[in-house]
Amino acid sequence: MRVLIASVSLLLLAACGFQPMYAPAGGGAAIGPVSVGEIEGKSGHVLRTELDRILAVENTGAGEPAQLEITLTENITPLGLRLDESATRAELRLTANYVLTPPPGQGRAIRGALTTIVNYEAPTAAFGEITAQDDARERAAETMAQRFRAELALRMAQTRARR
Repeated sequence: MRVLIASVSLLLLAACGFQPMYAPAGGGAAIGPVSVGEIEGKSGHVLRTELDRILAVENTGAGEPAQLEITLTENITPLGLRLDESATRAELRLTANYVLTPPPGQGRAIRGALTTIVNYEAPTAAFGEITAQDDARERAAETMAQRFRAELALRMAQTRARR
């Protein structure tokens, strides 16, 4: 009985026009080859390294890669205050403005922005806050790299649908 229900479900799903979001209907890379430009700062270094790792699967296809240029802005806001007016927690906001420029003759540039927010505890130790900030930067950049992968796949799928 379960096999019958599963096969009917699959037939209905195939007939409804379902298409995968992260890949073209005929298969292939969702984004295509992408070359990530240099990104300034500690967060930029981690973000570029993660993007190179995540997008390596997309770069196996032939063809000229699209150019991804990212400008990062980092903002740290103290949240909680002790009696001596030092912060107990802080919020690190990482904003990336990007431009994805396809190879010549393959469409127009895609622009956008992503923001990632990470909270961290600000310890009282002298170098503890520096370490906490560095850890927050790494977590924010790694999270942003995952969001970039999804954002680019979605934007490329929208571009393919318009053609």
